[in-house]
Amino acid sequence: MKRIMSLSFTAMFLVALVSCGGGEKPVVKPTTPDTPKAPKIERTIISQSKSPAPDWAVNDQVWSEGAEGGTKWLYLRVEAEDPQKETAKLLADGQKIAQMADAIKQLATHEFAKVTEGMAGQGAGLETYVFDAVAAVSKNVKTGGALNAGDYWEYVQETKGADSKTYYRYVLRFKIDYAGFQKAMKDAWNAEAAKVKEVNPELKEKGDQMTDALNQAAETK
Repeated sequence: MKRIMSLSFTAMFLVALVSCGGGEKPVVKPTTPDTPKAPKIERTIISQSKSPAPDWAVNDQVWSEGAEGGTKWLYLRVEAEDPQKETAKLLADGQKIAQMADAIKQLATHEFAKVTEGMAGQGAGLETYVFDAVAAVSKNVKTGGALNAGDYWEYVQETKGADSKTYYRYVLRFKIDYAGFQKAMKDAWNAEAAKVKEVNPELKEKGDQMTDALNQAAETK
């Protein structure tokens, strides 16, 4: 009888110990609040100058190549936004020189990269000179005489969460003779090639290879 009472007392003691916080406490993992997702931006075209919009006005590429009347052209796109349509047009026109220069820089980077890739790794060491040549191309291409090749506008409602605004997006397209761009590429590199020979004679052969590759690329265009 005493043994039974002893066991009962022990069991009651253990239950009381656990209930009072004795024993190992459960591990509580800290919780972090979920990072709120950014509201989705929705754009609705209320009105537009042309429907459907021309591809050059809605794609992400600010430069493209094409031919008209037997002449190859380099097309450049500029754009601006404003609540007033005429102001958006004026802003786009006012920014055209800077935006076209940036587009030409992108194209020159693209073209030099293709030439370097075609040299099968032989362009290593010329990176600084190529960088300077790209900058020279964007400065030397004559964009002041660029011809208008189209314009497009759209009136847009943009909604982001509970916020909404409307504005005009005005897009202008210009074209310049592609041969002028190619000449600027060659002239820019020839100037850098001369520096290579003077400053890094050990890279002279690679510089000459770049010159030949640029000439070959121009012939195949």
